[in-house]
Amino acid sequence: MSSVRAIAKSLDLSAATVSRVLNNRPDVDEDTRRRVLDMVNRVGYFPKVGARQTDVVGLAYPDEPVQTEYGSFEPALQSGIMRGLDERQYDLKFVSIHRDKDPEETYTQLFMRKGLRGVILRCFRNDHAMIQKIAREQFPMIVVAEHFDDPSVSFVRSDSYDSSRRAMEHLLLLGHRQIALAIHNVADSDHADRRRAYADSLHVAGLSVQPGLIFENPASFSAGERVVDGIVAMRERPTAVYATNPMTALGIMRRAQQLGLLIPRDLSLVGMDDSDVRSHVWPRMSAVCQDASSLGYEAASSLMQVLTDGRRHAVRKLLPTTFEVNGTTAPPASSAMGGATSGDGSVEMARKTRADAKAKRGRKSIEKA
Repeated sequence: MSSVRAIAKSLDLSAATVSRVLNNRPDVDEDTRRRVLDMVNRVGYFPKVGARQTDVVGLAYPDEPVQTEYGSFEPALQSGIMRGLDERQYDLKFVSIHRDKDPEETYTQLFMRKGLRGVILRCFRNDHAMIQKIAREQFPMIVVAEHFDDPSVSFVRSDSYDSSRRAMEHLLLLGHRQIALAIHNVADSDHADRRRAYADSLHVAGLSVQPGLIFENPASFSAGERVVDGIVAMRERPTAVYATNPMTALGIMRRAQQLGLLIPRDLSLVGMDDSDVRSHVWPRMSAVCQDASSLGYEAASSLMQVLTDGRRHAVRKLLPTTFEVNGTTAPPASSAMGGATSGDGSVEMARKTRADAKAKRGRKSIEKA
């Protein structure tokens, strides 16, 4: 059905009534509105602009498009989405749902008003109810980087549980027993997987999860710096840390350098990488690696298949991640953090102790000469 008149005829309504529904006019009863929108989504009708049907897909965020310290994930994800859309000559539009949606209109009406043929949705766990409403309206959609048990919701995401287990087992095999976890404080499936892998690995090794070793912060450089500051202040300092976000891992490396801590001698680090961040730091970072660009590409390609083939059953794809050992992990030193483990010292004291010892060795050499 390619016209308002065809839809109206199939529902035994007037073309004017169907048009009022599509334009979100208030003078239509709810049962009629629901019937029209169900038919619109079922047959894949989309209004034309002039003589040309618009070929635009939305990347829709519940609030504002993410422009934070997430670092490489969002740009890599968006690059992959563009690559997938370019193959079918579609364009991409960013949409903020909470900002743009009229309280009286459905999600389908919002997306049609925006000129969208389909949407790729970026969300977190607190947005699940909204995503399920969109799925029930049957507007062409797919969620990227989040898991749903609801069989009506299509999604593509990475599975980082197994790789996180391998990362933790690597640290445990090196001899680390005090391992910190630096994790994003926003609930999503990816970070839930990584937290579960952390806890499961410790359990298998006969170790308990210590709440004091878990740092929940926004994903940012500054969060990584706060993690190191927290570790330094501990009486029994961890000898390793798993940071589940690239920016947090980089913040840990930067703050360690500022304090004179050597990675991995004083602190082993496993980070998370979604592009090639691990290759641009020294030492090269040991990391759980996911390909955010491939994630975006798979989401766009799956949505394109829905739009071109008319397929309506849910898409559920899991992309694997890997664990890569590089230069930021090593067996724990006999005295972590330069020897100041009692809690009554500091990094500066440890640094001063090393400097005094070096000066003393120098004086002895002079005396012998």
